[in-house]
Amino acid sequence: MTLTSLIGFAAGAVTVVSFVPQVVRVWRTRRTRDLSLGAFLLLGTGACLWFTYGLLMRDPALIVTNLIVGLLISAILVAKVRFD
Repeated sequence: MTLTSLIGFAAGAVTVVSFVPQVVRVWRTRRTRDLSLGAFLLLGTGACLWFTYGLLMRDPALIVTNLIVGLLISAILVAKVRFD
C-alpha cells in the first residue's frame, strides 16, 4: 500500500468517525429539531457523488469512505423524517 493510499484511508476513517457521534445522539435522544434537513441532504448528495467518482477512478479509499458516510447520513435523514 502506498503512502497516498494510507493518507486516503486515514482521511476516510476520520471522516467516517466524525459522523458517528451525531448518529448515536440522534437515535438515542430521538431529537432532530436542531438539525438542518437541507444540510444533510446536501451532505448525502456530496457523499453519493464522491462514491460515484471513487468507482469511476477505482479508488478504494473514496469508495469505502463515502459508502459508509452515505449510510450514516441516511440514518440521520431517516431519523429526521421520523422524529420531526
